[in-house]
Amino acid sequence: MHIQAAIVRVMKARKSLKHNQLIEETIQQVKSRFTPSVAMIKKCIEILMDRQYLERQETARDTYDYIA
Repeated sequence: MHIQAAIVRVMKARKSLKHNQLIEETIQQVKSRFTPSVAMIKKCIEILMDRQYLERQETARDTYDYIA
């Protein structure tokens, strides 16, 4: 949940980000508590996409947009 909250905070501020930038900023947000693996962050991104917080851009598949 902590990683998901960090992803939402980053996306709320940026509105649109490339995949690698989102991972880097998420790690920066949570590294004071622990260092998450990239696979864990990817799983959280997928969960947030299922919950309709994020979506992939149609033109650039490696870019996410904030919805909620």
